[in-house]
Amino acid sequence: MRHRVSTALSLVVSLSLVACEKSGGEGGAPPASSASPGAAASAVPPGKTADVAPSAAAPSASALAPAEPPGLVGTWEGRYDAKKGEVEMPPKVKDKVRTKDDGKASVGPGTLTITIGTDGELKGKTEGALGAAGLSGKVEGDDVRATFFPEDALSKNAMFGIVQGKRKDDKIVGRIRVASGDASVVREAEIELKKKD
Repeated sequence: MRHRVSTALSLVVSLSLVACEKSGGEGGAPPASSASPGAAASAVPPGKTADVAPSAAAPSASALAPAEPPGLVGTWEGRYDAKKGEVEMPPKVKDKVRTKDDGKASVGPGTLTITIGTDGELKGKTEGALGAAGLSGKVEGDDVRATFFPEDALSKNAMFGIVQGKRKDDKIVGRIRVASGDASVVREAEIELKKKD
């Protein structure tokens, strides 16, 4: 059973990496200044002191505090309809494990509820065809990401995976992508969440 859970978690990591690559997460730290520390000092005439702007001295306390995700704080609800998911395999590789999946198990409707805090932390739950599961994640800008972890990880029908979404106007639109513990069953579902009044 421990092997099934580790296999599923490996698949979740793979799904997350593929999703991150597709989202084009190119970033990085800005290039460091090429000027040497002595260059600024040598620009000041002898006998004079350089003026330092107050903003350059230290960041303010408000700048260090995490920004509240605008418009996302609160509880969101929605439904899903799970279907058989596809897994891209390298050319000439036959997927003997998933060819046995007839697509009848763990398909159909379900519900999803998430709560987003002022610190961007996300907690939630889901029930339905994919089983009862907890959600835990983070909001960055308009992007919503969470892990999908079953309440009973030792159940033969337990599904593990990810939930990804993005705010679009007054909705969060995204997808659930999960797999069974032995990765023989893969399911996915489109989601659309609306803020609870």
